[in-house]
Amino acid sequence: MSIIHDRLCRYFFSSNFKYCLSVIFILLVLTLTACDSNIVSQVLKPTLSGRTVHVNGNGSVSGEPDIATLNLGVSIQRNSVAEAREVAASTMTALIDSLKANSIAEKDIITQNFSIYPQYDYWEGERKLRGYRVNNTVQAKVRELETLSDVIDDAAEAGGDNIVLNSIQFMIEDTTPLQEQARAIAVKNAEAKARTIAEASGVTLGKPVTITENSYYESPPIPYAVAEEAFADDAARTSTPIVSGELTVTVNVTVVYEIE
Repeated sequence: MSIIHDRLCRYFFSSNFKYCLSVIFILLVLTLTACDSNIVSQVLKPTLSGRTVHVNGNGSVSGEPDIATLNLGVSIQRNSVAEAREVAASTMTALIDSLKANSIAEKDIITQNFSIYPQYDYWEGERKLRGYRVNNTVQAKVRELETLSDVIDDAAEAGGDNIVLNSIQFMIEDTTPLQEQARAIAVKNAEAKARTIAEASGVTLGKPVTITENSYYESPPIPYAVAEEAFADDAARTSTPIVSGELTVTVNVTVVYEIE
């Protein structure tokens, strides 16, 4: 019995036993740490003082549009659906042919609306059928803006009195370079505001904690006179004046700075 006791004592105080205890302790600590997300987050995430300043920054950059989108078509009214549809089909075909003749690719011409509905007159409380109206409109993307006036004038000639031009919208196909410039301006604007607030408050501005942004661009309005001139019945046709102006890309950022 004493021999067994002596052997157990020698084992417990041996280096092998101490090594085993060390391994078990380390595994236990790692297990507890993995189970406690708070411990991990405190190690990986720097603590904030709780003192922050929130500022908004704005940046705007203007550029010339390189694409125009036209929404146009025909509107036909006749006594019967068959007659209205037939006239609308032939007129719309002529209009689309004029678009293609001005180098507008077929992939850039998309039908937006086609409708047929009755037209009524109301007289002394009674409803009388006047005929049927067929509307057919397309969206055409003009990539060569220098041809835009000819596109509108030729479409008006092809559609005649049945032409309808609903809208013109100018766009920039790739706004990425303008957005990058506007974003840099917005961030600098936010930083300048934050430093002014910190200096006025007698505190030291720290690093930004969070940054969020929102970007958009504004299109100049198109006067209705542009469409009206396209349909003017003049013996000598005057080219329709089109002014594309500039588009403004704006980026707004919200930045939260820590106060040291």
